[in-house]
Parts: sequence; structure tokens; C-alpha cells
Amino acid sequence: MGPTTEELFELAVRTHSRRLLAIARSIVGNRASPEDVVQQAIVNLFQHRARYDWREPGGLMRRSVVNEALRILRTPRMTMVSDDQPDPGRGGNEPASAVAGMIDRETIDQVRQAIDQLPEHFRAALVLCEYEQMSYLEIADVLSVTVAQVKTWLHRGRRQLAVRLKTYMDEKRLVDEE
Repeated sequence: MGPTTEELFELAVRTHSRRLLAIARSIVGNRASPEDVVQQAIVNLFQHRARYDWREPGGLMRRSVVNEALRILRTPRMTMVSDDQPDPGRGGNEPASAVAGMIDRETIDQVRQAIDQLPEHFRAALVLCEYEQMSYLEIADVLSVTVAQVKTWLHRGRRQLAVRLKTYMDEKRLVDEE
């Protein structure tokens, strides 16, 4: 006899909760508690746990957290991408890496601020694509839109992001040339 639905559900929560929290934090920023978003999504899933196949729960759980985050944020706008997202350029033992780390941190902060200014649907699509590495089809499923709409949101979101970051990158380039 295999594991029960409750055991599979519990395992899914333990396995995916950290990633779910990062997704919630990326979408809601400081406009809502990411812990509350994840908790409500998990409660919703638990209430209907018998309906789902818990052997491959990752997509279902991500979709539930994204939907709950977007539900909470319908009126106010979303804010920050979380600190749980990958930071390129970390590591190294030599002193130069500490300076590079500070510069990378500044760049990451600028990107997060620019993402903060995007409309919530652009931000949700970008977070799912860039941080969660989801396909267009998976993003469309999570956000309940067409693949064409996902492509449009990603294109427009990236374009707005580039415009918002252009001044910072131009200033950074001037400093690097000195």
C-alpha cells in the first residue's frame, strides 16, 4: 500500500515550501506577508487535497501561490522582488570579489527597484519566467491567460525594464570607464 493523500500532501509542503515562499515574496514584496500568501494557498489546497494528484505537486502548488498572491494584490500594486532570488557573482576569496559583490548587489537592487515599478501582471510573468524557469505554456496556465498574452506581457515587461534601467546602466558604464 502506498502513501496516503495526507502523507503525500505533507511531503509536498515540506519539499516545496521554501520555493513557494520565494515565489510569494517575489510577487507581493512588502505589500503583503508572503508567509500569509503561502499559508492561505496551502490551506486552500489542503481543503481540496482529495481532488489532486500529489505525486507531482510542484506546478499545482506554484499555481496556487501565484493565484493567491495575485488575489491579494488586486487593488494595491506589487512591490519588490525578494532577496531569495539568485545573486549572480557571489563567491570568491580574493579582496576584489568583495568589491565586485558590492557592485553586483547595487545592480541587483537597481533591477529589483525597476521590477517594483512594473504593472503586476508583467511582474508576475517575469518572475515565473526568469526566476522559476517556467515555460510560456506553464505561465499561461498559472496566470489563466493565453500563451500569446504571456509573450506580450514578457515583451512589454522586459522593454519597460530596459527603459527603467538605461539611466543606471549608462551611469555605471561611465564609472567603469574612469
